[in-house]
Amino acid sequence: MINQSQFRASKSRITRQQEDNNQILDQIVEFIVNLDLESDAETIWMQLKTQGVDISISSFNNKLKILVDAGLVIKRSEGYNKHFYSTA
Repeated sequence: MINQSQFRASKSRITRQQEDNNQILDQIVEFIVNLDLESDAETIWMQLKTQGVDISISSFNNKLKILVDAGLVIKRSEGYNKHFYSTA
């Protein structure tokens, strides 16, 4: 007889930290979508902070890179080390 428990699929659950991370990513994308003009990362971060999003600048930059790599946000470079972000 076959033991059915060995074939049982694991039930993955989203942790509270993953849920918070996804919420912050959603807030960043929503904010960038609603921008009239493309902005640099620091300006976006400061405006999100004024809206109550509690995130450090380094964490924000890491999340912004994730969104760019995923194709949800467009990064345009201008001049030396100046980058602007927008959506398609």
